[in-house]
Amino acid sequence: MKYAALIDNEKFEIREGELRVKRNPIIKVTHVGVCGTDLGQWKEGSHHKDLVIGHEYSGIIVEPGTTGLFKEGDRVAGYTQNVFNEPCGHCENCLNEDFDNCTNRKVYTWKGGDYTHPGAYSQYTTWFPKSIYKLPDGIELDEAALIEPFTVGLHAVLLTEMKPDDKVLVLGGGIIGLAISEWLKVYGASEITVTEMNKEKIELIKSFGIVDHVVASDAKDIDEQLQTISQGGYDIVFDCTGIASAIDTGIKALKQEFKKKFTAVGLPHAPVSINYERIVLKEVILRGSKGHQFHEFRTVARMVADKKLDVKKYITTRIKLSEVQAGFEGLKARRGADVKAVIEID
Repeated sequence: MKYAALIDNEKFEIREGELRVKRNPIIKVTHVGVCGTDLGQWKEGSHHKDLVIGHEYSGIIVEPGTTGLFKEGDRVAGYTQNVFNEPCGHCENCLNEDFDNCTNRKVYTWKGGDYTHPGAYSQYTTWFPKSIYKLPDGIELDEAALIEPFTVGLHAVLLTEMKPDDKVLVLGGGIIGLAISEWLKVYGASEITVTEMNKEKIELIKSFGIVDHVVASDAKDIDEQLQTISQGGYDIVFDCTGIASAIDTGIKALKQEFKKKFTAVGLPHAPVSINYERIVLKEVILRGSKGHQFHEFRTVARMVADKKLDVKKYITTRIKLSEVQAGFEGLKARRGADVKAVIEID
């Protein structure tokens, strides 16, 4: 099979190799979503040398394995963790059929995030059988590659316990911010405002018709704009940036009343200082939201299959695996104008 491995900073190499698996299914990968963490690992490729990334993937079962859970031709998407503590199927112990002593049951980050569990920038991959989700009819394989980021959004909204008619501010108009916005609409937010820096993306976000307002995050009068739009502040803020200035903007934008909510979703790339005094004085409910749960993943897949959630419109760029290096260079050159890039495995 062919796969893309990181070999240096901002550098992929297309390689050929063999996928050796016992017991577990083999998936012919068809689509992989490009996550922000993928771009980060590509930029720091010298620290991740030989790593195969990619955790937002879909494909078709070509070898069902021996668990009895799949048949050839099943369409599937992989969850990021080993939900049921199964053997990996590809470590040396598993290849010798000593499954009880599998050395790779623990997923330290996510598929494609560590060396023991190669990711899906590859023609074929494998995973823990009970953490492979058999797709329902009605969902296309490119859509299925977006289940994971939309599950991140669902988890954040459920964790925050939004009330119908809440006014909500989402900091960052990337795929996670827009996924959160989709779920906010489903759960009855009265008004949704998104901040975004890239001017091209601002117009694109407006065209989706999901949010009520889009504000340039680098506007000098952003605080005043948000107060005017919300008529006095927001009940909830979601941060999807991890950037100190954006977080400060969000804290200021909360209503003056006590116990308004701030949910942190975006991972920072440097230490972040926050307006701690305001958090204390207004009893702001500050919490973090990390990842998701398997039942939420199933919920998103069913919503997409039932046409209650349109994720396909967010795919703005398609990249062939054989052209992944040029594709990532293009994403870098466009400076965040893309909403979601998907790799099509050729």
